Order: sequence, then C-alpha cells, then structure tokens
Amino acid sequence: MKPKAFTLIELLVVIAIIAILAAILFPVFAQAKAAAKKTACLSNGNQIGIALMLYLGDNDDIFPQEHPATNNPVVDDSDAQLEGIDYGSPLLAILPYVSSKGVDKTQIYYCPMDPDPHGASLLDTSGNCLANGAPPPAPGFLSSVILNAYYLFGMSESQVTSPSQSVYINERNDLDCDVHYHPWLGEVGDANGQPYTSPIPTAADLGTPVFAIASVRHGSGSNGTYCDGHSRWRPFGAMRKPFEGHDLYGEFQAF
Repeated sequence: MKPKAFTLIELLVVIAIIAILAAILFPVFAQAKAAAKKTACLSNGNQIGIALMLYLGDNDDIFPQEHPATNNPVVDDSDAQLEGIDYGSPLLAILPYVSSKGVDKTQIYYCPMDPDPHGASLLDTSGNCLANGAPPPAPGFLSSVILNAYYLFGMSESQVTSPSQSVYINERNDLDCDVHYHPWLGEVGDANGQPYTSPIPTAADLGTPVFAIASVRHGSGSNGTYCDGHSRWRPFGAMRKPFEGHDLYGEFQAF
C-alpha cells in the first residue's frame, strides 16, 4: 500500500505552528540571555567589591587615592583643579587582589552587555578621546567600570556615612570617555543637575556629560558596587534620589 504523504495544507499548518512558537519563544530566549549577562556583570561587581575590602584592610581603611587629598571634593575639585596631579587609577591599585597584572586584561572590569568595553570608538590611534581633543582617559584603560570621583581624594572608610547606600563603582556608559565620573559636575543628574524622575531617561536623552553611567543598560536600572563591598542592581532613579545625609546626589554622594 502506498504510504500517505502530507498534504500542502498540513504542511502549511505545521509551518504556521512552528512560526508562532518561534515568535513566542525567541523574545523569551533573548530576555533570558540578557538576564544572564546582567548577572555576570553583577558578579564582576561583587568580585571588585571583595578586592576593595581586601585593599582597605591592608591600607588603613583609605580608599585607593588618585588625586591630592581633600575632605570636600565637591568644592575643592569643582573645576577639576585637583586632577592635574595623578597617582594612578584605583583599578590598578586593586589589581593584586584580583590576581591580574593589567586593567586591559582583567575580565571583571568588562560587562558582556557593554557594546564597546574598551572604548575603541571613542579613542584615536594615540589613545586620546576624540571629543573636543580631550587628553587620554588616564590613568588606565577605558573599561566597563567607571569610578565615583568622591573616593579619589584620600578618603577614609570612616568618612562614609551610609556605606551600604554609597556607590563606589558603576558601569560606564559606552558613550562616555572617562575612567571616573563627578557627581558634583552634573554627571549623575538631568541637564539641570536634578534627580532623574519617571520615566527613566534613555541614553539618547541624557546628553553630555550627563550620561557617564550606563543607567539603562540593564532595563531601567544600573549595577553598582557599594563602598561596603556588596553589589546590587537598582533602578537608576532610586540610586539618584536624595536621602538624609545625602541630600545632593543620593547614593552617588559619599558623605
């Protein structure tokens, strides 16, 4: 007996069912992949936090210092006048605690969701920032990590009033050509220096230099490593919202 073949209608029905299932499942797979990358970035932040705690324990609880000491960077460095003297990147200082010898080779400084973790599109062949002829982003290489400049001026751990609510490191927006950000120069607020409100802005809305932090890379929030060593994802607006003792820049304010 001759075997029965599929009819054209049956084949079209099967193809239609497969197409419907694919349309349903592909976004789910994409979301799962994004969630996995977000978790990988957060894990990197946790490792940086552990390295920071080890560094503080070995250095009298003084954060890695990049510029001359001051207890009031908001005023004393308001025009970046202290940054002419450079002691080297904190990311270099904590390298021994992550068993690495180079910022450019340290995987915990890179997020798999960062479209340009090395800043290749931002730098010329000499390593200078292309925008406005700015100097190179020394000290160190551009990476997915961007440091809160509050902690670069010889600050001690005891000065931080709310360690679990004070961000030390965020992820760098791939459009920002710097190794750290300055809350007091408007780099964590809107164009008027005010906290972000709902709706959370998109990268295109942020402008220069407001977009220092990758505030919307992971949904409506950002991964942050706090100065007590822990890391977590938070809605960016919640991170920027002022609270008692941190009335200017919220969690981006150290004291």
